[in-house]
Amino acid sequence: MRHVVIATSLLLAACSGGSGSGNNQSDEVPVAQVQEQTPENLTDDPQNSVVPLGSRGNAGVPGPAPLTAIPARFQGRWGMSAADCDPSTGADKGKLTIAGNRLEFFESRGQATKITQTQPTQITFDLPMNGEGANWTERTTLTLLEDIKMLVRQKAVPGGKSETSRYVRCPA
Repeated sequence: MRHVVIATSLLLAACSGGSGSGNNQSDEVPVAQVQEQTPENLTDDPQNSVVPLGSRGNAGVPGPAPLTAIPARFQGRWGMSAADCDPSTGADKGKLTIAGNRLEFFESRGQATKITQTQPTQITFDLPMNGEGANWTERTTLTLLEDIKMLVRQKAVPGGKSETSRYVRCPA
């Protein structure tokens, strides 16, 4: 037993890096001084491993911003195909026109309510719709891509699923 105590003492002395000088200073950096560098562009860290976004870590992060109107960069005429951009052909069944808070499709239309900006190029809103003799409401998200040349529309459908449509901006 005495040999175990001596061996343990020698092992501890060797691991502590002690030089026997009695100086308890260490070359180790205190934990409080070790900081991981935050990337300049946080999109370089999509899993938020450097700056985790937990419930306590979001104190200074703003949430979705309520808006009174659909922003101007979303406004205009959009089409699912080139034919949708030419109303004279009558083949513009995939058209979408956004003017003010109003969205107009080929045979239906709606007025956006409860508009929030969730990202700089994304808005979400409720869209009470009417067309073809029916009325309904869709929860809709619009996202601008490719320097506002493409619009992605995602709408909630029953069963917790969503439908996505892509549009290109029609020439003015």
